[in-house]
Amino acid sequence: MDPHTSASTVHDQSRPTHRLPVEILACILNFLFPEPGDSHAGRSKSEMAEVYRLRMVSKLWKDLIEDMPTLWTHVSAAYPTAVVRDCLRWSKNHFLRIRIFHVSISSAEALFERLQLLQPHSHRWITLCYSTKGGPAVEEAQTKSFLESPAPMLQSIYVNLGAFSPGVEVNLAGGRAEGVKHLTLHEGLLPWSSNLLRGLETLSMIVEETVPLEEILDIFVKSPALRYFELSCEGAEGQNNPTALATRSFDTVAASLKEVIIHITHPHIITRILSEISMPSCESVEVSANFTALDGDLQTLDQAIAQFMPRIRETLSLGGRTTLLVSSESEFEWSSPLEHKGFQFSFGISDVALGRLIEWIRNLSAPLEAPLELEISLTTPHRQTLETLGEWVEVTKLRIPWMADPSPYEIDDMVSIPNFLGDVRVDSIDGLSWNFPNLRELDVYSAEYHPLEIFGMLNKRYLPDSYVWAMEGLGISIRTPPQIDLRVKGSIEGGNATIMMALENHWGVTSLNQRGWD
Repeated sequence: MDPHTSASTVHDQSRPTHRLPVEILACILNFLFPEPGDSHAGRSKSEMAEVYRLRMVSKLWKDLIEDMPTLWTHVSAAYPTAVVRDCLRWSKNHFLRIRIFHVSISSAEALFERLQLLQPHSHRWITLCYSTKGGPAVEEAQTKSFLESPAPMLQSIYVNLGAFSPGVEVNLAGGRAEGVKHLTLHEGLLPWSSNLLRGLETLSMIVEETVPLEEILDIFVKSPALRYFELSCEGAEGQNNPTALATRSFDTVAASLKEVIIHITHPHIITRILSEISMPSCESVEVSANFTALDGDLQTLDQAIAQFMPRIRETLSLGGRTTLLVSSESEFEWSSPLEHKGFQFSFGISDVALGRLIEWIRNLSAPLEAPLELEISLTTPHRQTLETLGEWVEVTKLRIPWMADPSPYEIDDMVSIPNFLGDVRVDSIDGLSWNFPNLRELDVYSAEYHPLEIFGMLNKRYLPDSYVWAMEGLGISIRTPPQIDLRVKGSIEGGNATIMMALENHWGVTSLNQRGWD
């Protein structure tokens, strides 16, 4: 895209486009190139190239386009320098939306040149998206100087300082952007006294090393209109002694908060935030923590989510089946149904025994009249994990969303899902039963098991009535599982047509590959 090497402007009075009223043409251009808003994507190079091509239609179009500031208010450092200059000139005195991603720039020299062009216009910035990830290496001092440019009109900031040295503090916008409503700060530090932390509506932070708990809690006081809060940090410890966390009690109400996301290694930090900040209007909570330090004790999580418990139980009562994602032997995520319109929750839990986890879920669901139902999403068919899950009567759906790399495990530690479902459990009192005794839906499409394996499993899991009657006549009880809705890889129109038809018509199958599955 080089505006100075484009074809010559064509003047053809006979073209219908030349006779369009200026007002209508302006409306069409605004429709084709709307303001990018606060989106990080902004206006792409190809879209800007199209603007320059339209300038070539006629002198009327050229003059109109150059006189429409809204077409030039989005400025990306990925644009050629000449285009950046045109944007700054033809946007006149309108506010600017700045997007600078190092990964999209060819050289440090080109980046520095564009930073120098944009910096004097910081008083016009209304949104700023800046990421140091990837791309050419630039001196931290140059980037820091740019980011600290006084920008009093900024309303939205997204900054990722992943390429910076740990612990570098940046006083974004010179601390003067008191009208900022949306702030995303990843892998960087901001002075906690900054005015940017006042009056926010959305805040997303990835904090390195220590989590400054008192300052985090103070944000809810400074920003009473906060609607979205996200805090992430791996390996973080709080500044306070964990044993003293429960001794403080703040009466801060985040009345406007709708969604909260906290991913921090130490569960005490989550408990401190969620137990001291009341969130009466919250519609979605997502937290994750590592419980190694607590020897798998989930009592801390109970304390953290206590204020949400009535809404969680309402979701369990009205929303139906919840999902437990099992990523490994010790990494789990229990979440509400996505289709549920009410309160949403997601709890990421690591280093807790599966047995303790299901007991915790059962205790939480105990007051409900409706029985608990679980969908298990399993990414690794690990033998010990499956043997534990296979006993749970709450599991009514088993799904393989994707197959994780099995290399961390020994071959003997892995099992085939069809073989596991076909295995018979023998008990002197209960007689014969099968793993996942209440399973009603099975989705192994992504696992790509051969249809013959699935057919063999069905024949083992669902015995003919005559055989069941004969065994019961001998006093042997058989607990036949319910029929299942089945989703497998295959088609009735290919080489597996015969076996797929056999699957579809098997007495243990209620439906095969029906639409509407996740």
